[in-house]
Formats: sequence, structure tokens, C-alpha cells
Amino acid sequence: MNDFEAAADKAKLTGQIRSFMTWLGEGRKLTQTGRIGLADARRLVELLDTGDRIDPEIGDRIFKTRSSEQLPYLTRVEAWMKAARLIRVTGTRLVPVKKNAGLADRPLDLMLALLDAYPRLGKSLFPRNAWRQSLVGDEFAFIGPEILTRLLTCQDACPLSELHEAVLDMIAAMYTFHGLSELQMEMLRKTIETDVAIAVAALDVIGVAVIDQASDTAGLTDLGRWAIRRLRGMAETGDPVLQVRITLRYVDDPPVWRQVLIPAAYPLSRVHRVIQGAMGWEDCHLHAFQIGKTTYGPDPEQELGYADETKARLADVARVRTRIAYEYDFGDGWEHELVVEARTVAGDGQTYPACLAGEGACPPEDCGGVYGFAELKEVLAGPDSAERDEMLEWMDEDFDPSHFDLPAANATVAGI
Repeated sequence: MNDFEAAADKAKLTGQIRSFMTWLGEGRKLTQTGRIGLADARRLVELLDTGDRIDPEIGDRIFKTRSSEQLPYLTRVEAWMKAARLIRVTGTRLVPVKKNAGLADRPLDLMLALLDAYPRLGKSLFPRNAWRQSLVGDEFAFIGPEILTRLLTCQDACPLSELHEAVLDMIAAMYTFHGLSELQMEMLRKTIETDVAIAVAALDVIGVAVIDQASDTAGLTDLGRWAIRRLRGMAETGDPVLQVRITLRYVDDPPVWRQVLIPAAYPLSRVHRVIQGAMGWEDCHLHAFQIGKTTYGPDPEQELGYADETKARLADVARVRTRIAYEYDFGDGWEHELVVEARTVAGDGQTYPACLAGEGACPPEDCGGVYGFAELKEVLAGPDSAERDEMLEWMDEDFDPSHFDLPAANATVAGI
């Protein structure tokens, strides 16, 4: 048993799943509402050592547990096993998924399946009731991968406060909070902080992350870093990597460019996502690559005559000094030039793709192309006017044409 397998074998959830599968056998009958029966739940709480309190005594009162739904940790184990396709409900029975039953005896494969299912846990991971809702749970399909990305891009421990702010920013981009009082916003912030802590603690029970309460930080274990890279198909140590400079053509004052490291094995469809992430585009328009006389791009209806970008690897179409044309948004016509500057290999423990440097803010989407962007910058730099106010209302009031956030760009491309 190698070190990673041994670490996965020691994870708390691994042991709980083995005990659950032994209890489950060929299947167990559920209640009419599709829940584990209370008698079975009592047995499982003891068998799995979930920490749930049955018939809790609070003050001088005993609150009777009437459903397994009131046992959050047991419910979470069950939900995670369903998300990882270890168990399923058929009729009124809970049964094992036979093709995955052997995972319980293969701890490393089990951990990979659980980590892959992590973003699908959604609402089941977070406490909810009439007075507490979880926006983190509602959007966990997006927030879960972002938490993993943030942890992955931190070489050491990541302050939990940074994760809180990143998740709050994501939710603020999805919801409108106008009209909320300061007290309501503070309550929302506290709820998000609590839910982020719950989300990171869930990674702890599968051996992927550890939380340092003293420093209020979280970090990936060696097992976690390896597992995320494995699931995302990231470059392994020694794999070829190309250093590419991406320049937005015909834009100056300031120029807009990025320098990125891209695994040579990436297909052009994934290179497209690296460009979008590094530049700051929102990927809401068509695109195409031009390499020599061949145009690559998405062409699901086969009407454009493009070569399939999903089957063309970067290493097969580009070498050092190769120039690639990339156009995004055929209406605004944003032309980019990609130049392969160097070829290297992936370093031990490094994250790829990566953004190394850059300059200038990405233009706002649908601003009218090069000429529209130049006019926009001219108006923003000028005196107050009705036109300027209208521009600011249309776009982000904090837009600064010279601003480039390297850590944010790096975090974005690392999540690809």
C-alpha cells in the first residue's frame, strides 16, 4: 500500500462507508418518505460514530428524534454515498450500486470517487430550516470547485478569510442584495463563513484537506493536491509545458497581454478556456483558432467547416515561435495573437495551467470592439458628463483600464 492509499485508508469517511456498506448488505427497506428508518438510524449512528445526538436533552427538556432527517451527519454520509454512486434508492429500498461496490475495498479509488462527487453534494452538506437558508448549498456545483481551486493555488495554508471573500464575491455576482440592511448583510456574511467552514471540514473527512484552528487557515494534504490534479487531468511532473504570450491586437494605452504556461497535451478547446480565463472574458460568444491555413473551433452543426478543436492538441499544432491567431466574439471582432515563447516541463508540485504575468484590463463584453473600447476609455478619462455617467451605469463603476489582477487570473486558469 503506497502513501496516498494509506492516507485515503485512514480517512474518517472511508471507515464510515465500509461500515455502512456492511450494514446495508443486499439492501434495506426505507420509510414511505424514502428515509432510513429510525431504528436503523439509531444503529448506524453508533456503528459509524457520526456524532449525531438522538433524543437530545437541552436544558430540562428532551427533544425526541422522529426521523433520520434530523440526524445531519448520518444524512450527509448517505447523501455523499449517493452522489458518488455507491448506493441508490429503488422503490422503497436502499441498495448498493453493484458496479461500484468494490470501491469500499480500494481506498484510493474510493477517495477519488468521493472527491469527484463533492460539488454534487449541494444542499445536503449544509444545515437548513425555516430560518436558515444556504446560498452556498444552492450554488455548490460552482462554489465547490472554486474552493478546491483556491486551495490548490495556495502553495501553503490558505487563510479561511480569503475563501470567505471569494465565495461571497461569487454569490454577490449571482444574487441581488439591494435593499438588505447592514444587519441582514452581516447575517448573510456570517452564514456564508459558517458554510465555507463546513465545506472545508467535509474535505478533511476524506483526507484531502486539513484545518488549522489556531491560525484560521486550511490547506491541502499531499493526497488532496495529487487527487485534485488527477481528477482535473492536470500536468504531472515532467510533462511538457508551453509558455505562451497572449496579446489582444490593436489595443494600447495600455496594451493588454498575458503570459501563461499551458500543458502541451491540452486540446485547443481547453486552450480556449485558458485564454478566456487569463484575459478575463466571459466566454459568451463564438471563437476560432487560425493556425496556418486551418481554422479550428466549435462547429456542432458542421456548417462552418472548422476542424475539430477538441481533437487538436497544442503540442501537435505549435512549437517554439509558432504564432496562432485566435478570434473571440465575431461581432466585436476581438483578435488575439498567441506566440509560443518557450518549451519547458512541469515542475514538482506546481499547478498548471498558470498565469505568470500580464498587463491591462480585459475590455468589457459587448463594448463595440477595438474602436468602442478606445471611445469608452476616452470618455472615462474625461470630465464628468451625462455620457460618462451613462457609461458608468452600464458597466462596472470600478473599471480601470490599467488594472490587472494576477492572483485572480492565476486562480481562474488553475481551475480549468
